Amino acid sequence: MARAFVFGYLIPCGALDFQCHDPLFKAHWFGEYGSATVMDPNRVATMNSIPTVHKGLKLCPAYNLDASCCSAEFEKVQAQHYGYYQHHIFPSKLARVIEHHASVLAVANSSEFAAAPRRYREQFGLALERFGPVLQPKVHGDCWAAMLTYAAGMSCFACKPDWMMYVTPHCPPDCSEVLRVHIHPEDCEELWLRCERFGLAAKELRQALLDSLLAKQAKKPVEDLTMFEDQQALCSWLHDEVALHPLHQPTEAEKEASPRPETSRLLEEDILTNRFFRVMEEGRASGFDLRPNLGPSSIAWRSHVWILAAAWAAL
Repeated sequence: MARAFVFGYLIPCGALDFQCHDPLFKAHWFGEYGSATVMDPNRVATMNSIPTVHKGLKLCPAYNLDASCCSAEFEKVQAQHYGYYQHHIFPSKLARVIEHHASVLAVANSSEFAAAPRRYREQFGLALERFGPVLQPKVHGDCWAAMLTYAAGMSCFACKPDWMMYVTPHCPPDCSEVLRVHIHPEDCEELWLRCERFGLAAKELRQALLDSLLAKQAKKPVEDLTMFEDQQALCSWLHDEVALHPLHQPTEAEKEASPRPETSRLLEEDILTNRFFRVMEEGRASGFDLRPNLGPSSIAWRSHVWILAAAWAAL
């Protein structure tokens, strides 16, 4: 009863085409409520107006031959925004780690470093060493692939005509917005299993940087990787950054090296529904390329290895 009451706010009275009006994809709705039979020739690529059966879906093939909100036209939008996560949003975090590493390395050429006692130099050397595991593809690669699987699954969430059964609306103040997508707990466990090794490396790097007075003199800011240090933090961050923004479009600054994203906490209780979205299963069943774009991090890291070795030799 409570569920029907709350979703009465999400679904306007008299609307027959609400099933393809998931608020998470509002920018690509077919049109206003009640416009299921209206076509604007100048419109951007949109979802179906009402659940429609297709058999040629390539990115979300699990919805072929089922009435869904996805179409071949809308797949162009899905591919574009998934590409933002694959080539810009996720890789930018490692790119900023590389920038910070170069900034820390530059401290070795300062007068402060030359005058520092041996203990400070040893702490500085350890901080430099801790960058290695974080930037090694064999450490972060599977974690990045898991996050891309999550992003792919959320892109395919657009296909679901029963989306309202998997979300909690933002009531109050705005019941027409989604507060939470109910991601299955096992998906959080899988994410942590695949990211735990990277999270440990990130934690050791953070601690080494905190312990080194010389490393703190770097001009570039430390990239925030704390969301990878804990299972709940990781799931909360991905929920807030990806699940609530599956069609996020990065700014030019984000494409180059965006400011670190803020994290927030997921609700601990499912109040309105006991149905969970299997985002990782959905992502694996998709047609998206789940391979992470590791080029910038691995290439840039190799270019710094010889410099790191020289810095160690100078200690």
